[in-house]
Amino acid sequence: MGERAGTIGCTAGDVRRLWLMNGTEPPAWAAKARPVVDVAGRILCLVLGAALLVAGLVGIFTGVDEGPLVTVLAAGLLLIVMPSIVDRIRSLKLGQFEVDLLRQMAESAKKTADALERLGMRQELSAYATIYTELRESDLTALRGQILDRILRRVANAAAVEKFDKDEVAELFRAGSPVVRVIALGLMEGDRSLIDSSILLDAINGPLTGNEQFHALKLVQGGWGRLTPDERHQVLAALDHNPKLQEGPDRVAMAQQIRELGANSRIG
Repeated sequence: MGERAGTIGCTAGDVRRLWLMNGTEPPAWAAKARPVVDVAGRILCLVLGAALLVAGLVGIFTGVDEGPLVTVLAAGLLLIVMPSIVDRIRSLKLGQFEVDLLRQMAESAKKTADALERLGMRQELSAYATIYTELRESDLTALRGQILDRILRRVANAAAVEKFDKDEVAELFRAGSPVVRVIALGLMEGDRSLIDSSILLDAINGPLTGNEQFHALKLVQGGWGRLTPDERHQVLAALDHNPKLQEGPDRVAMAQQIRELGANSRIG
């Protein structure tokens, strides 16, 4: 997504400059064709998206497997909202688009920012962060979550090949925006020696996004053996007194898995 955004934002002026660099004016048909192609593309997205949604709704009542059904519904929804996403990205000026996320991170976690810089992630993370910030409409919540998931996977991979400072990662979470907090959790997923139980409790009790809370629960579930008995007790208590856990089926399921781990620990 980050790599393609610059192409999506190409303007008519950019195309004209390319022609002028070759010593010629762009043909008249090119200017006339662009709005026609644009409208046709929008109609195609809406038609295909609606068709996939209808197929998905039919599948609900005909016993289709849940996996393919979810894929079809998600693809249909994405096609329907795609025109508005493209409009939003096109409206961004280049200076706005290139938010320097690593420079912001360096204020509280310089070594972490430098490590991500060495891995060549500056432009990609900045692009994802800006697109996430710009997609504010309520019907794009699922897409915002997918962007956070993408960021988390990328930094988790980075933590698997680069050593990060545990205290700095914790500070990054405490001082960060929603995107930066997810980056901190992603680093913990990539290297579980970075797990800090106080950070996980903060993410469970007071998350800035549902995505953040889910990945904190995932870290607890995957790193259960690293937690002390007191830390486990605090996590289980948090699960029993947090209404936000009921807002997403994935979080409900993950919380139940953690409760089962707690029950097995007591039995053992």
